[in-house]
Amino acid sequence: MAEFEKRIAELTPEMRRIVAEKARMQLRAGGARKNESTTVATATKEEFLALDAASPSEPDESKASYKRFYDGVSEQLSSNLFGRFSFFLNYGYKPDGQPEYSQIVLPEQYINKNSVKLVLEVIGDCPVDGKRVLDVGCGRGGTVHVLQTFFKPAGIQALDLSTRAIDFCRSAHKRADTTFYEGDAESLPLADGSVDIVTNLESSHSYPNINKFYSEVYRVLSPGGQFLYTDTLAIQHMATCIGFLQFIGFELERDRDITRNVLLSCNEIAATRVQAFDSRNDPGLMQNFLAMPGSQVYQEMQSGRWTYRILKLRKRA
Repeated sequence: MAEFEKRIAELTPEMRRIVAEKARMQLRAGGARKNESTTVATATKEEFLALDAASPSEPDESKASYKRFYDGVSEQLSSNLFGRFSFFLNYGYKPDGQPEYSQIVLPEQYINKNSVKLVLEVIGDCPVDGKRVLDVGCGRGGTVHVLQTFFKPAGIQALDLSTRAIDFCRSAHKRADTTFYEGDAESLPLADGSVDIVTNLESSHSYPNINKFYSEVYRVLSPGGQFLYTDTLAIQHMATCIGFLQFIGFELERDRDITRNVLLSCNEIAATRVQAFDSRNDPGLMQNFLAMPGSQVYQEMQSGRWTYRILKLRKRA
């Protein structure tokens, strides 16, 4: 116990640094690229590849830092009373009367309802039964849990950079058709064309080279396969990302701005979720991590400088 408490005490400044780094990366991506809005429409291959210049100069250290951060998050969640049920890290989705695409209707009272609802909206009307699914950035297995509960895929593979998260997933989501990998989203350990659906929820903003991730998703998808994707990014960075996805061959079938739905969810659940973490964590850090009302992350979305989107993309057959 003493050793565990020592690790937690050492984690707090690291978590503070990583959250600050995340904010800097997103803000830099949103404002540092000259004439970005026109570049998306007219870019050559070389110009698109040059966008990677905005990535951190030391991507290996950035990944190592995120790994330490999420290892710490998973350790803290696992140490509390309800840790074995703590599958979700996403901000969640709260309906606001706008069109929805989930084919599953959840009961009024449902555990982790907002987070489950976000996963279901990302999946939307995409046929999953009988398909080979890969979840990238699986965290503690929230998306895997939803897939196992509501659908019948032919198989599920899931990947995350965090050792602790993958250890938890292998224990909590045991099933013969489900495999977990510790690995890098920018270098997926799968063969070309080996999956039919790739999901990625609220994870890609931490990837030093997001274009490599997109290219890897395109590579492992079968012809006609679908990429179901959601995240919050600075608004111009999001436009550039969509442009690159189309440039490498994806067809954009649906683009939904769900920022309002996410903010409504944060209003409802963020303050409660902070109680699951160690009380010695820096309060400002945890507010940003959970997008609590008043935090910088929340304000960036509320102001419209960051946008939270669901994209449904298809690899050309």
